[in-house]
Amino acid sequence: MLKLGGLIRRFCAFGRGILVLAFLLFLGVGMLMLPVPTKERLSSFFLSSVFYPVQYLVASVDDYRNVIEENEKLKEQNARLRLELDYARDGMRELTRLRALVRFDNQWDYPIVTARIIGRNPGRMVTTLILNRGISDGLKKDMPVFSMSGLVGKISKVAAHHAQAQVIADPNLKFSVLNIRTRTIGFAETMDGKMLTATIPTYAGIQVGDTLVTSGLGGIFPKGIGVGTVSEIQPLDMEVLSLMVIRPFQEVSQLEEVFVMQKEPDWIVRELLQ
Repeated sequence: MLKLGGLIRRFCAFGRGILVLAFLLFLGVGMLMLPVPTKERLSSFFLSSVFYPVQYLVASVDDYRNVIEENEKLKEQNARLRLELDYARDGMRELTRLRALVRFDNQWDYPIVTARIIGRNPGRMVTTLILNRGISDGLKKDMPVFSMSGLVGKISKVAAHHAQAQVIADPNLKFSVLNIRTRTIGFAETMDGKMLTATIPTYAGIQVGDTLVTSGLGGIFPKGIGVGTVSEIQPLDMEVLSLMVIRPFQEVSQLEEVFVMQKEPDWIVRELLQ
């Protein structure tokens, strides 16, 4: 029985080959006997049936590549548009500040130059700013520097196209301030570059929240530039004097541009300094 089963399997396997060969021969003879148009249609059908999956796969790969390239282009365009939008928004903010400056400028009879901050001194304490304006723009040493919020400092060094501004956080800069409510005058300074203070008489009646402006004394800063508000009053060893802690209107680390008032020091003060 086992031998008979093996013979049957071999015959079936051999028989399938014979059947396939016979079918192919019959198909070939049949194709030869068919008319030419029918042959062309059948050939086209068989070729399309065999090559269509390959063509479809190749086309799909090409489409995928095109999608990737188009996606990259869209990403580049999106990044460019975002950058242009940021520039536009920054320009609108700057325009708003300049419009406000036009109204702010009416308080003094001095020309004002707009300068962009292009550098700061290294370190945790900002004491100087580098501006993109200089002698060619009419800047000179000791000209006041301010922002829309208030006093920033003064020009300390000038080059042809650049200038250095000394800010009020510099321990080497001292200036006179006026309390608007009490008309009390004090000299503001900072010892550590962080806390701005001024010594004032205890009897002056200074209160927390009082507004301080430049007094006009000293010849450099004109009277009326906002400086800050009184945030704290500390007693000193001498009972007749108190220490007034000032919260500046302008945070220097947040500045992007400043305004330089083309005002030279008063001649009397300059003569005394010489």
